[in-house]
Amino acid sequence: MKDSKQPETNSEKSLENRERERQELDRIAKMMVKRDFELMELKDEREAELKELRKVKKELEDITANLEKKVQERTQELQKKVEELERMNNLMVNRELKMVELKNEIEQLKEKQTED
Repeated sequence: MKDSKQPETNSEKSLENRERERQELDRIAKMMVKRDFELMELKDEREAELKELRKVKKELEDITANLEKKVQERTQELQKKVEELERMNNLMVNRELKMVELKNEIEQLKEKQTED
């Protein structure tokens, strides 16, 4: 048996060093695996966020297109109303002018009648 006070042999030191190296490599490997899982989780989260952003973008594009269509329809309706009002205004102005003309004619006829 060997005395515990005896110095360690080179092979015992070598075994201890190898064991420490193995433990250190195991620790590093575990850290790398953990980091890889964290990176995969982050990647999955980013992909989910990107998918949601694309969905929201599509919804906004649809809403925008729908609003633009409604604006065009409403603009056409208003343009038709404006044209109708312009026609009515022209009709009323023409009638008013005709009434003034008729009134002048009546006045002229009255004057002519009083002259006779």
